Amino acid sequence: MDNIINTLIDNGFTADTLQLLLFLPILATLVNVSRYVVGLKTYGIYAPITLSYAYLFTGIRFGLLITTGVIIATFTTFYLLRKIRMHYISRISIAYILITFLVIGVVMANEISPVQLTTDNHNLNTVPPLGIVLIAGLADFFIKKFNTKSLNSTILSLVETLTIAMIGWSLMRLTELGNFLFENLWVFPLLLILNFYIGQYRGLQLKEYFRFRKVFNAIR
Repeated sequence: MDNIINTLIDNGFTADTLQLLLFLPILATLVNVSRYVVGLKTYGIYAPITLSYAYLFTGIRFGLLITTGVIIATFTTFYLLRKIRMHYISRISIAYILITFLVIGVVMANEISPVQLTTDNHNLNTVPPLGIVLIAGLADFFIKKFNTKSLNSTILSLVETLTIAMIGWSLMRLTELGNFLFENLWVFPLLLILNFYIGQYRGLQLKEYFRFRKVFNAIR
């Protein structure tokens, strides 16, 4: 296993880049388990994974601050334009324009506020712009969900997406887990097998057990 890692590093991979890549199967498996075993309905698989990486770049408090600004801007845009007939991409483009200025406003408000939501390690001087852009991409998923589902369903999916994203962020911050993945690449074939069996799972989800617990207790 060490030879494989050393070969990759010798051929241009940095340790940080390699670690980010090794966490991708972990995050994908996390979303898969949360969807079909637990019953959490996230915005697909891309959104929670992307947010996990974004929060790693921005820090969780700064990332959630940006996320709040993106959600407010997206929600406002949707309601302002809901009675105007226009193409979907045009609607999204307008949303991104408003998101850009609102996010700038939120960040500047945080900078001058006496109560700082960011830390010394995560602020405008240190956060990679890519982290903010990745969070802004949440707008597309939010509007797609809102176009087909109710507000309650959209917000519930948003909360569950953020929950999985924060769990993923927490996992990536574990130095011990990162080192374990470097030294134990045999884990990834096991993840393939696990995801295959989850793909065949037809049992009740954990949410359903809690939802129908009174029925199960009555049967017993």
